[in-house]
Amino acid sequence: MKATPVPYKNLQRFFIRLKAGQSLTLGAALEKHLHVDPEAARQLILQGSVWDSEGKVRLKNENMNISSQLLRVDRPKFSIQEYRLLPGDIQFEDEQLLVVYKKGGVPVQPTPYSDIDNLLHGVQGYYAGQGIRYQAAPINRLDLPAQGLVFFAKNKKSEIAMHRQFQHHQVRKRYLAATRVFPDVRPSYIIRSNLEWQGRSKPALTYIRFCRERVGRYFFLVFPQSGRTHQIRRHFQEHVAPLEGDVRYGHAAEGSGLWLLCFQYAFRHPASGRKVTVSFLPEDWRRALDLTL
Repeated sequence: MKATPVPYKNLQRFFIRLKAGQSLTLGAALEKHLHVDPEAARQLILQGSVWDSEGKVRLKNENMNISSQLLRVDRPKFSIQEYRLLPGDIQFEDEQLLVVYKKGGVPVQPTPYSDIDNLLHGVQGYYAGQGIRYQAAPINRLDLPAQGLVFFAKNKKSEIAMHRQFQHHQVRKRYLAATRVFPDVRPSYIIRSNLEWQGRSKPALTYIRFCRERVGRYFFLVFPQSGRTHQIRRHFQEHVAPLEGDVRYGHAAEGSGLWLLCFQYAFRHPASGRKVTVSFLPEDWRRALDLTL
């Protein structure tokens, strides 16, 4: 059977089933039915693009035998680069927690087309290198195009404690956001609305404070009081102005770069209970805001 492609925005999904009585290695099956060379087939396997028919298990052994089972290949429309955590990405670390900076465009978790190009993969690799024997998991989330700080725990007790703080809105979050200059900007905004996502509507509350105008942009401090999906982006689009670089909720071109940064968290340390504040302002934001180091 030939590979059957299904188009998606960022990938092409292929389904492959061999003819009755045929048997090939996984690598050879991809070469034959996707018309790729051995290295390209190997890369698809290593980056986690090949699944079993139900999409539950990534197939990672290029030498495994394939006969009658159905394969799913989520082939991205761009090259995949393995994500490695750099020392400069780490903004807070102790025996309980790790807080790292995520660049815009970096997934927090694995995607259907790869399990090696995301922040979680980088953190897990860092844990392995440091001898930390714990299965990392992100405690908070950021939109794919957004920048900012993401929490990871080093043990289950701290992970549960931090999840509880986020769920009970005990973590103070501060964002910076930028829009193009627009008429009648206000000093502050209090935005309450119900936001729908995947058929469910939930109340959302965002406080916004105008900061300054700089080189054709307005900059705002943002204090989300709830954590709905795309909350800040949607509240800006609906009640203020679309965020600069927002492809989904604005009119930006692909690759523009979203001007949304989660730069500060204040929380209670899960072990000591003391108040901790972690902040990070990348150099590009410092330059845009005309701040000196």
